[in-house]
Amino acid sequence: MVVHSHHQGLPRSAGRAWAALALLRLNWLERPKVSSLPSAGSTHTLCFAFCSECGQQPGFSKPIKIVGGTDASRGEVPWQVSLKEGSRHFCGAAVIGDRWLLSAAHCFNETNPEEIEAHVGTTSLNGTDGGAVKVNVTRVIPHPLFNPIMLDFDVAVLELATPLVFNKHIQPVCLPLAAQEFAAGQQCVISGWGNLQEGNATKPEVLQRASVGIIDQKTCDFLYNFSLTDRMICAGFLEGKIDSCQGDSGGPLACEVTPGTFYLAGIVSWGIGCAQAMKPGVYSRITKLQDWILGTLQLLQFHPLPRAGTPSAGAGCSKPRPTWP
Repeated sequence: MVVHSHHQGLPRSAGRAWAALALLRLNWLERPKVSSLPSAGSTHTLCFAFCSECGQQPGFSKPIKIVGGTDASRGEVPWQVSLKEGSRHFCGAAVIGDRWLLSAAHCFNETNPEEIEAHVGTTSLNGTDGGAVKVNVTRVIPHPLFNPIMLDFDVAVLELATPLVFNKHIQPVCLPLAAQEFAAGQQCVISGWGNLQEGNATKPEVLQRASVGIIDQKTCDFLYNFSLTDRMICAGFLEGKIDSCQGDSGGPLACEVTPGTFYLAGIVSWGIGCAQAMKPGVYSRITKLQDWILGTLQLLQFHPLPRAGTPSAGAGCSKPRPTWP
């Protein structure tokens, strides 16, 4: 994460080669939306049977402050995940259940799911705090309509080999209902171990977090030459200076909807540069992808799909973001 920006039209994954693919324009017919907003007592249903609480910070006592690019305290972002191949961090993810993570589909080009390890419960990229829980990823399911040119439907569900044990440092973030609105100006939190500066591949040892504001959709669409879709949401500041960057891809944009409870508004997807003025970060909008996410979790839980390494719908088709002019 920079206290500045994303890509030069890039996905925010960590430096992968981009292969040009034919542009596919596909329409996704969403199921009927739930018309009511989540309440403190109803949020758990979105976790199915996977978790009894979500969006909490039981290991963190200080309030979230609107500052940019600061070290996160352990337990401050308990749903944050580092995805690694060997010792190399390549993307972030968010815990949404004891067996389930969400990340960006573009993270998984040129990766073998069987070689991906999820590191949770830590703010240390290299595990120096001794608190990391390491779990193998068994399956990566990108959205079947993921478009690697437009980075539309840029979301993937990851299944873990063994369940996580929730504690004060490991918690799931809440999934919003499809009808939930994240209004322009609402303050949310981004986090990750991505680059600290645009063009500088140096990654922080300690998890970075910053507060950003939701950007009006029409304004952001104009700033990006009308290239946004309904599956995208923008956050940051029009003056720049605070943003996600390469290596932050797949990480959470979490908003405190009710006191002490955070909902996943987006996952880091793409942007122009990192923290550039008038180029806020673009995130996959979870409310528009929630229907597919929940359907996929049900499918994986009750109707097992082929394991990682075997051909499956959409597996291995995600690409990193292109560089746009």
